Amino acid sequence: MRDTNTTTKDGVETIGDEIIIMSTQRKTKKYEMLRKQRGVALLIHDFSQNGGGGENACGGVYSITLNGDCTIVEEGERSARYRAAHLKHNPDYPQFIVGDDIAMLCVNATSARICNIDDQVTKWEATTVVSGSSSSHSS
Repeated sequence: MRDTNTTTKDGVETIGDEIIIMSTQRKTKKYEMLRKQRGVALLIHDFSQNGGGGENACGGVYSITLNGDCTIVEEGERSARYRAAHLKHNPDYPQFIVGDDIAMLCVNATSARICNIDDQVTKWEATTVVSGSSSSHSS
């Protein structure tokens, strides 16, 4: 699943790092589960996507388990803005972003565990989550 990061500044969404935008088909189990509960856990990594082999095929350093609250964005101006930003960030995947049966999702991050290639884990928690933006601290 592809994602796009945005942030809210002075009430206007801009590309940044506080809100995670995703999309999903409405006819999936994932969508039905999100209608019933907001809590989500996402696995995010920086592994290579080029599919090349070799000794260091992954090429990544971090794996992040991010926890947050997911909202299904109602159709309208906000959904259209998120869809446009998501498509701009993922231009090779319109089949997963544009269509009558595709819902836009917005995840507000509340905590995360960040693991590096040496299996060292850093915990992160949002101290406040306000209208799509958060301030944070790490431990």
